[in-house]
Amino acid sequence: MTSTPPSPEQGGEQGGASGQGWPQQHGEQPAAPVGQGEQPPAQGWPGGQPPAQGWHEPQAPTQGWHSAQPQPQPQPQPQPQPQPQQGWQGAPDQAWQQPAAPAPQQGWHEQATWQAAAPPSQPPVSEFGYVYGPMPSYPAPQFPPPQRQPERGIPAWVWGIAASLVVIVAAVWALPSFIDRDPRPDPTVGPTAEPTDGYGQPNTATSGTFTGEHMLPAVNAALAAKDREAFFRFVEGDAVAPLSLWWDNMDVLQWTAGAMSLGPGQLDAYENDEITLRVTLGAVTAGSPSIPDGSDHPDAGTSYAPSNLYRATIRVTDDGASGVITGWELQGTAAPWDLAPLYAVVSGSSVMAGYEDEKALVDRLAGLGDEGAAWVIDTYERETGTANAQRFATFVTEDPDRFNDWFIEDTSGWVADRAGTMFPQRRPFPAPGIPEDIAVGGARTNAGGILTIGPGGLLYGDENTLDTIVHEFVHAMHTTNVPEESWPGSPVMEGWATYLESMFRSDGEFGREGSYVGRMMRDCVASEDFPERFPVQQDFVDVDTVHCAYALSGSMYAYAASLGVDVYEAADVALESGDTLPEAVVAIGGPIIDESGWVDWLRTTFGS
Repeated sequence: MTSTPPSPEQGGEQGGASGQGWPQQHGEQPAAPVGQGEQPPAQGWPGGQPPAQGWHEPQAPTQGWHSAQPQPQPQPQPQPQPQPQQGWQGAPDQAWQQPAAPAPQQGWHEQATWQAAAPPSQPPVSEFGYVYGPMPSYPAPQFPPPQRQPERGIPAWVWGIAASLVVIVAAVWALPSFIDRDPRPDPTVGPTAEPTDGYGQPNTATSGTFTGEHMLPAVNAALAAKDREAFFRFVEGDAVAPLSLWWDNMDVLQWTAGAMSLGPGQLDAYENDEITLRVTLGAVTAGSPSIPDGSDHPDAGTSYAPSNLYRATIRVTDDGASGVITGWELQGTAAPWDLAPLYAVVSGSSVMAGYEDEKALVDRLAGLGDEGAAWVIDTYERETGTANAQRFATFVTEDPDRFNDWFIEDTSGWVADRAGTMFPQRRPFPAPGIPEDIAVGGARTNAGGILTIGPGGLLYGDENTLDTIVHEFVHAMHTTNVPEESWPGSPVMEGWATYLESMFRSDGEFGREGSYVGRMMRDCVASEDFPERFPVQQDFVDVDTVHCAYALSGSMYAYAASLGVDVYEAADVALESGDTLPEAVVAIGGPIIDESGWVDWLRTTFGS
């Protein structure tokens, strides 16, 4: 199945598709527990206050405050205690020491450095029974007073180690950002660098004419060199994310160069330093046709860069000579590379691609794609001397919604359940800076075709899927051979692909008995509804007639071949001119193909 090409009035947007109709459907930190690392409660000290001397590192308590929940403690019973005689003890030349407060009996304990005075003599007892305490003795004052021992601070070497550790930790923390640095621009920021050629200057007026005479050549130079940094100097804001996705997907498809152009026939006036324009953006990938130098093809020596159509919002600078893309939206249908990250397998004759969550499907079908593409290429080289495409691109999915998001708008009727479709691709319009070896053109010139396969093409096993692949690759080669085509209708297009598909499955014989096309031919000829006329476009629309329309259209090529017609040339002429197959045969000097002779041949070859 091949899609209908865009009309000029649609600005080159791709149209809906028609497709095969066989039953197989080708076509925050916690607090430390109380008692751990904090000052004990005041009641642990006699009198509710700690000793007068400085705070020493607390020793582990003998009871209480060992966990987060306080335990009840026995209240100490007051006991009469002897009062020690405090005074100066020792030689006169010894230093005086501050008497220490008595240590607490429970709670937090602390060592106190003090000397007890000698036991006092027995104090006299008064007549009233009172006992007087001893008279304290005080040491003689010392002058000058002894020097106070300076407090010890944190040594300098400790500060040095701590500073070194801070530096080391900071370096280790920042190291991953250097190791895992992504060369791609951050989708949340603007241009990666300011232009270095003097451009990017504010406009002298907020309105004027946009020429892009600096921007377009610079962008295309970046695309031709695959210079991501240079390209994203012209991208910022909301346009960064979709264009980053596009760039990443082109990497997956192994691109070699890209091109951007402005759509023709647009107003070029900007207002408030801004303009929105239709643009094309595409790339030469591993699956793009490269026309051989020796071919008589009009694009010989060039490569195709399949391009999609977008709406770009540009912040204009330099009085219209340059600007920065700030917005990027699809104009019309989406390509697979516009929607999600891709995964692809590139082989000798095929690029099989899909989305990253369907890698297993892509891997499974990669071999089938290579086999089918190789047969089409070899057949054209043998029959015509030249194959203008040496590798074909296929996008595959088991998700019907994804399948019907790719290149297509109208999926009414049976089209949503089609097996596969080949979509002719748009090439870039002429624009400054596009390399000479990338083919450019107008709305009617294509850039080869891309194949899509959906759930309907995967239902009946690998053999049926391979037939679908061959069928659609024939469409792609046909489209590549005729770069500036007219639409001749489904009988010419689908008939040619069905004819070569049958030749592939039947080893060079059209409609061999037992093959799918052979069964369809015999059923259609024997049917009472066989109209005994050439198929017409409406036959491919009605679900009751679409199956036979494919097979019978293919038989027209088989009949012409039986008369000695070069059907490869006839198929290309019909596509280029928009003629029917009989008209194209006459145009190349072949015999007249009439309905009666064709019907007689059908009954003889496929009748019961």
